[in-house]
Amino acid sequence: MKKVNYHTHTYRCGHANGNEEEMIQAAIEMGIEDLGMCGHVPLPHYRKHLIQSIPSIRGLRSLLGLIRAFIKNGPGMRMPYKQLEDHLDILRTCQKKYEDQIHIYKGFEAEGLEEYYNYYQTLLYEHKVDYLILGHHFHKHCIHNYYYGKEKMTKKDIYLYCNEVEKALETGLFSYLAHPDLFLIGYNRFDLDAQTVSRRICEKAKELNIPLEVNAGGMRRGVKKINNESIYLYPNTHFWKIASEVGNDVILGFDAHDPSDFNNAMYNQMMRFVNEHQLHVIDHFEFLQGNFEKYQAEYDIR
Repeated sequence: MKKVNYHTHTYRCGHANGNEEEMIQAAIEMGIEDLGMCGHVPLPHYRKHLIQSIPSIRGLRSLLGLIRAFIKNGPGMRMPYKQLEDHLDILRTCQKKYEDQIHIYKGFEAEGLEEYYNYYQTLLYEHKVDYLILGHHFHKHCIHNYYYGKEKMTKKDIYLYCNEVEKALETGLFSYLAHPDLFLIGYNRFDLDAQTVSRRICEKAKELNIPLEVNAGGMRRGVKKINNESIYLYPNTHFWKIASEVGNDVILGFDAHDPSDFNNAMYNQMMRFVNEHQLHVIDHFEFLQGNFEKYQAEYDIR
């Protein structure tokens, strides 16, 4: 099986290091053959999105985050929209420059925010990107108290996450589901509700033939003691036991935020995890393109 990674960020997302070329060079050095550059998708009309989220703010942290994002016209966790074309131009140049050493694909990690589905479809329809992955971080609004990786997740939160992930996958816009067990960071127990949500997500992905990602970002956080059990918050062993039972296809994702994240030690750590859980690992998948017929009809494209 060849080494691949379709989940690569750059400094443009505001919480990572390394520009496009530095990340690509690090992947080449490690022996990656297929590389997807897949930062957090820049969102147009972002200030309008933030204004609409104001009634949902709960707490000082969300308020301060919204104010900072409004001033910058982009949050600290994704590239500003004005950088989109520059980023894509650099990737096109790198595709030609390194074509004899690595296959580079253009992508974005995007939330299942319905207000942006037409924009996502446009990115695919106009071939600005080759693929999108679903990294569902937020419920409706990109503010902290709506974050699905927050410290305290309720039963309502995890079912909202599940419902939204299922709907997003059904759009056909997203080629795989990144860190599907993100919701378990703050739920901290694998009770009947967590089991139900996990199985629903795995079965929906299986039904649609969409791979799930074992994410190295969670591994880099280290093992935690949860209910007298030492486990990763994600990839969560209990979630992936269900994925093994369901028979999901699994893709490895470095979720690289620094050139140093490309290393064989992490690759071997992920491989040990998938082997221990008897997961079906793949090194390629179909780039889904959404529903072009619906898009063409809606926008009267000829």
